[in-house]
Amino acid sequence: MTAPSVPRTAPPRRDAVLRLFCVPHAGGSARVFRGWQRHAPPGIEVVPLEPAGRGTRTGASTARSVREIARDFAATVRATAGRNPYVLLGHSMGSLIAYEMAAAAGPEDQPEPALLVVSGRNPPHCPPAWTRRVLGLTDGELFAELRALGSVPPGLSPSIAAHFFLPAFRADLRMAHTYLPGEQLRRTAAPLLVLAGRQDPLTNDAVLTQWGRYSDEGCTVAHHDGGHFSVYERVPWLMGLISAQLRRVEPGPPGRSSAGKEGHGC
Repeated sequence: MTAPSVPRTAPPRRDAVLRLFCVPHAGGSARVFRGWQRHAPPGIEVVPLEPAGRGTRTGASTARSVREIARDFAATVRATAGRNPYVLLGHSMGSLIAYEMAAAAGPEDQPEPALLVVSGRNPPHCPPAWTRRVLGLTDGELFAELRALGSVPPGLSPSIAAHFFLPAFRADLRMAHTYLPGEQLRRTAAPLLVLAGRQDPLTNDAVLTQWGRYSDEGCTVAHHDGGHFSVYERVPWLMGLISAQLRRVEPGPPGRSSAGKEGHGC
């Protein structure tokens, strides 16, 4: 595996006091976070993480599991953030990767994140039925499913998708489908912020609060209007929510949860 790289469209911000590392969804690349920096509050630098084999890392060997991706990305976090504060954010399959990164962090390796943000994903022990259903679909059928979900960029034809997009998506989907959190639950010391679209068919409100099992600091669930990918259209709201959560993070006993106007504690 080649060394991880961080795609940047601008030099690192010297005034950054905290970095927000962003993990894309299945089949996605760092480009989905393009433009997020202009919505970031002062002092926060957005650092998109690029999966091996895509975008700026087309020559790198692709990973074979969620944990392998997490280890790869963790190396980027160590090289970029050092011992400084940071936040992890993942969307959909990226939520599993971000959780793995947070669960593996520790004082001797990489400090725990100040906040873990998971979006568009049930907790690890409750995989969405959608994944199982679409694994065996033909390219045409899968393309139609993704179009209905909002994952197909305008102008992308089924033939082009079959050659360039669907293979990467299928590989990621298989990794997400075979991922298991482990027999012994690993909890992160980071507080959890759980995001879900009210019209997202891939999440289940009845189980979202169970993300709280994965953090010693509890979690907050925040809903927004829209479907599975609508969080990418609500970046200013998201940045404000992250800032508010960071202000509310204070030392407290294990199991502490927070509740507020934007969501409910779990």
